[in-house]
Amino acid sequence: MPPGHHVPMSSGLPEAPRRSRRRLQWTLGVLAAVPLASAGREIALGPQGVPGGSPEVTPTVDSALRYANVFKLALGPVIWSQLGRVERSPGLTYALSTLFLGGLARVRSWEQRGRPHPVTVGAVVLEIAAPPLLLAWRRRVRRSVEPVI
Repeated sequence: MPPGHHVPMSSGLPEAPRRSRRRLQWTLGVLAAVPLASAGREIALGPQGVPGGSPEVTPTVDSALRYANVFKLALGPVIWSQLGRVERSPGLTYALSTLFLGGLARVRSWEQRGRPHPVTVGAVVLEIAAPPLLLAWRRRVRRSVEPVI
């Protein structure tokens, strides 16, 4: 099979694995909208788009914030593009790993600069907790759809 080509896995599966796979796809699809919306707002509004607004920053910080948000914006479409092969996608692993590392970067900022806005605290919790849980769920789905040899 050519790289990137996949055979839909859900059609020949028993009901429980098919349902778990579908729920994982829906969960990822919905969660992928969060960084997309957040990044879009922060790109458009700059520091004022950050939860709680932000005091004036230098042009360099504004530029860096908007630039970095382009990568956060890309997470949603990357995840959506991998939903059809959710159980086998390296791209999904990379996207979720990037999200996790972004959460760790925010923790570092918290340590150095102080507690962020409550919405950002919630984002940090989601960024650190969700990727390992989603990858574990994906591993269970993968095992349930792989043929027994």
